[in-house]
Amino acid sequence: MTKRSSKHVAFLLCGAVDLTSISKKLEYEAGLPIKDTTSFGTDEPQFEQAGMRTFAFSGYEGWYDDDQYTAASDLVNAAGDEHVFMLALEGNTQGVICLCAGGVLYPAFKVIQAQGDLHMAAPEFSVSGGVDAATIIAALATRAGDLTTEATYVDLGAEGGGTTGATFYMACTELALTGSTNLIISAEDSVNHIDWAAHTAFTALTLVGAEKKVATDMTVNRYFAYKQVFTGLAGAPSCKAVVAIKVNDPH
Repeated sequence: MTKRSSKHVAFLLCGAVDLTSISKKLEYEAGLPIKDTTSFGTDEPQFEQAGMRTFAFSGYEGWYDDDQYTAASDLVNAAGDEHVFMLALEGNTQGVICLCAGGVLYPAFKVIQAQGDLHMAAPEFSVSGGVDAATIIAALATRAGDLTTEATYVDLGAEGGGTTGATFYMACTELALTGSTNLIISAEDSVNHIDWAAHTAFTALTLVGAEKKVATDMTVNRYFAYKQVFTGLAGAPSCKAVVAIKVNDPH
């Protein structure tokens, strides 16, 4: 296993909130509840999955400055809604793996204030659902106007090539419409990285946001690209966004 340090963590996103630059500690864990279902008259023990996979951040510590960024209020306001978690442990590069999860956010938030000290935040997040090692289609970056990354596509290799089903994750942390109606972010795929077709589109954005989309029955081809379109293009709109994909296990 390749050893990683804090410098390799490219981003830590909780929905549209970027916690990267104000974080100093993070622990996370995943679990799969198993129940003993051994019945009378059975020679061997039997077990079954008792519920959904669980995923939680814990042991997080960070800080915030009222003049720069107030992560505390953003996260507290987000409680109870569906959110996407994206943790890039291997860098912010197209084609690398980042850990993703999506579900209802349940934060426990503690704010420590001390005279002459920084405002410290020590929350815990939990979300029901699976954790995916997803491939980054488009790195977290600012992009202007209508565009596609078909010229710099991602090759999914053997896990693409006609596999059925995938889960997509998107987070948009900055958005300037400059008079446009909304922003539509989508993923395109191709069998030959020449002929491209729309695959999965996220809900149109008028504000920053994040979303998880599951394409259960759709064929997933080998090559993928990112696309953004501003409806009613006006001025010089831009956004800062990231998209990742986890192809379903064919087995």
